[in-house]
Amino acid sequence: MYYVSIFVHILSAIFWIGGMLFTVAVLVPASRHKIIAPNRGTFFKIIGEKFSRISWILFLVLIITGITNLTTRGFDWRLFFSLNFWQTGFGYYLGIKLIIFSIVLIISGLHDFYFGPKAAQLMESNPGSPQTQTFRKISSWLGRMNLLFGLLILYYAIRVVRG
Repeated sequence: MYYVSIFVHILSAIFWIGGMLFTVAVLVPASRHKIIAPNRGTFFKIIGEKFSRISWILFLVLIITGITNLTTRGFDWRLFFSLNFWQTGFGYYLGIKLIIFSIVLIISGLHDFYFGPKAAQLMESNPGSPQTQTFRKISSWLGRMNLLFGLLILYYAIRVVRG
């Protein structure tokens, strides 16, 4: 059970981080192409909605497999209420990872349910307005922050298991 859970956990993280890297490296540059540019808002609305749904499923899978990974390794829940646990190398890095993941959930919620859809809508209805530019920039920066935090989670995941 442990190895299956670890496999699903890592695969989910790969899919989520890979999707963000693909967006930055491929989709955003492709959206500037003369064929897509006039429909850029629709393009990002379609892509954003699909990736958002997948991301939230992946977040749920990551939470479930993360808990499973800890419990199948023999960690008792009472341990998590002990200050001594969080001062160990494993507990310290796990704590940082969980804090960053919590931040990712907040940023994802802001991006996926407010700023991203609003930016896409404005890009379609009023592409040149200052409000559109503001929402596009905020949405873009929230996405970049999530990618950075996702990479930090990956780093601290390595630290959890490797010290």
